[in-house]
Amino acid sequence: MTVQSIKQRNKLYLEKMNLTDQFVTLHEKLQSELNLANLCVSKAKTTHGISLFSVNSVDTHDLEPSVRIEVVDGKFEVVKEPEEEETMKKEENEESSKKKNSGESEDVEDEKKSPFAGQFRPFGVLEPSAAKDARKMYKNVIQTIVDLVSTQQSIISKSRELTAADN
Repeated sequence: MTVQSIKQRNKLYLEKMNLTDQFVTLHEKLQSELNLANLCVSKAKTTHGISLFSVNSVDTHDLEPSVRIEVVDGKFEVVKEPEEEETMKKEENEESSKKKNSGESEDVEDEKKSPFAGQFRPFGVLEPSAAKDARKMYKNVIQTIVDLVSTQQSIISKSRELTAADN
């Protein structure tokens, strides 16, 4: 074994150890964020009343994804919402201008979607602040999960490089 190959393997092992440390740190962060969000849901149940919390009160419409994730070269990324909102606003503006030009009255327009359409709201539309906080925390947890999975993919990649370097 040459000195160069030993240095290369040591470098790969060091990178893998750093990635593993980052993975463990992200995992602990994820665990604490989920515990805090669950605490907020419990608080909302307690303050709002357990009898009003019902999974059966869910709208029968299909649920829609609230977050989209993109995978590029083993890196996971959350698709930003403002980009989606801008494209939706442009489409709505085009549709509204077409309707205005078509001569139809405003009463004939299709029903507008509720901003809560497709979202799971067990506390109803008027959620307690603890439930809103939990919803925000769960949304932030998604970014931590994406970072965790990307780090895991990097660790797997380094392991493959080490296996190739050993052979």
